[in-house]
Amino acid sequence: MLTRNHRQEALCRAYIQAIAARCGIGWSTPHPDYGIDLTLNDIEVRGHFRAESGYKLDVQAKSASRANLTETHLRFDLDLKAYETLRQPLPGCPRVLVVLVLPHDEDQWTTQLEEELILRYCAYWTSLRGQGPTKNRRSVRLVLPRTNVFSIGALQAIMNRIKTGAEV
Repeated sequence: MLTRNHRQEALCRAYIQAIAARCGIGWSTPHPDYGIDLTLNDIEVRGHFRAESGYKLDVQAKSASRANLTETHLRFDLDLKAYETLRQPLPGCPRVLVVLVLPHDEDQWTTQLEEELILRYCAYWTSLRGQGPTKNRRSVRLVLPRTNVFSIGALQAIMNRIKTGAEV
């Protein structure tokens, strides 16, 4: 059986993939994994077929079952390696962090009925582009606005920014 942390990460990936699928965006999993969990690939119509457009978004997927939520923010401690990977994206390939907040009780993570599959609670995203180095040795405390829900609309807006050359 997967560890609890691996089950949480798998649910976060599934959440991201579900949102991407609803947006008509493809995804791939980098092998080996050097800090990027998923790459989301914009798909375009070219005549009578579809192909990757070349616009991409790299995603680091994290989850928390003991989330520090306030009314307006999620406080999340990101390990130093992931912070360094996300704060210095390669030109042309923006990177974001997506944090899925799950209930503490694993039995509450999902509910499945014939009509629906429910994944609780919500995922939030942020870009660390341009963040400065830290003197911390293990982790960096991030504050993600709860308005940054990783949703269909949010992913569409992010991909549109990438296509127009705007920062994410």
